[in-house]
Amino acid sequence: MKLNIKKLAVSAGVLVSVAGTGLVAMPAGAIPAASHPGAILNAVGSDTTYWMMQGLTNQYNVDSTVNTEVPKDRIINTPPILTAPFPSSSIVPPETGSGATNNGKVYTLGGNPVTVTDGTNTTTGPLAANLPPNGSGAGKTALNADSDGTVDFSRSSSGLGTGTAGTNQYFAYALDALTWAEFPGTYAPKDLNPVQIKAIYTCDPSTGAPYYTDWSQVGGKPGAIKKFAPQTSSGTYKFFNAKYLGGSTIDAGCDSSHLSTFIQEHDATGVPTASRKGAILPFSVAQYTAASKFVIPDLRNGIKLGTVAGIKASATTINENPGHFFGVRYVYNILRTDAPQYDDSLRFAGVDAAGPGYLCNGNATVSSIILTYGFIPLANGATGGVLPASSCRLNPADL
Repeated sequence: MKLNIKKLAVSAGVLVSVAGTGLVAMPAGAIPAASHPGAILNAVGSDTTYWMMQGLTNQYNVDSTVNTEVPKDRIINTPPILTAPFPSSSIVPPETGSGATNNGKVYTLGGNPVTVTDGTNTTTGPLAANLPPNGSGAGKTALNADSDGTVDFSRSSSGLGTGTAGTNQYFAYALDALTWAEFPGTYAPKDLNPVQIKAIYTCDPSTGAPYYTDWSQVGGKPGAIKKFAPQTSSGTYKFFNAKYLGGSTIDAGCDSSHLSTFIQEHDATGVPTASRKGAILPFSVAQYTAASKFVIPDLRNGIKLGTVAGIKASATTINENPGHFFGVRYVYNILRTDAPQYDDSLRFAGVDAAGPGYLCNGNATVSSIILTYGFIPLANGATGGVLPASSCRLNPADL
């Protein structure tokens, strides 16, 4: 099909060389290209991986090793929210190929009407109430509720956990780490252990107050602890609960006067100036690293990352091996096996019996982009199930 699509997404950052990293490229394009014209795919969900996926999808849209259909597959990477620094609107064009039936969708906060047409179907916006899914959980919900190919796969920074996969496939393709952050002039110490972090974010049900309310109780200077937390539809919220809180929930046991302040994940600009000396908030190491290199918008607002149990999250401690940094996590794309364009999504983000798709075949370009955005690419290894080896992991257990 031939579409005239207004490009609204932010372009990818400059790529860096991976010479000397020891990464070994495997043959590209092991999943056979489909015979039909290229599909338009829409990815939604995670804030954590949005910017990296923008770089990866931009590259895939012009790729000639796996994306060989005529015309090519095109992926729209829908932002989690429509406020700065994200685009203020996003268009999912009408789809006529590969069995999908959607008539397109306009995600927008308002403004002038936008019309999208492929010569057959026409969609006109704005639809002010039609906001994109914000976070991994919301993205997965939208994927599983979709019936017409409007949502094709979802970004996620949290895994399957102990749940049942059903028709979902979690393909992990890179590593991040979640740690805690503090502001300049903080009352907090430089190091906390997981027990202390849990005692800050959960409460004694007999009092309704956190077990630790003052930084002097955990080795810091006297000063009230101000706890900030990621919004509850995010994969970061789910991962933090599972890993740092041992399966408990942020604010468990707390009364109404001891609740956390919930903000968009990895955005320290949401912490008021008056709260910063006492503040603590979870933060992605990958996002922090990319922002420090000005590859993505810098939302750090002066924060520094703390250590956990004496270990700093770094390129040497973020890995799949025993002894890694406590908060190491996979990041994923979630595919739905009964989705209208599952095969097209698989060719980009998954592995089948024929071999790995674009993100999973270990090629140097993909690894370079992943590193550019602060994440760590996975080495070639066992994919999972009966699938051939790849640089992805299917439904892996949390690290």
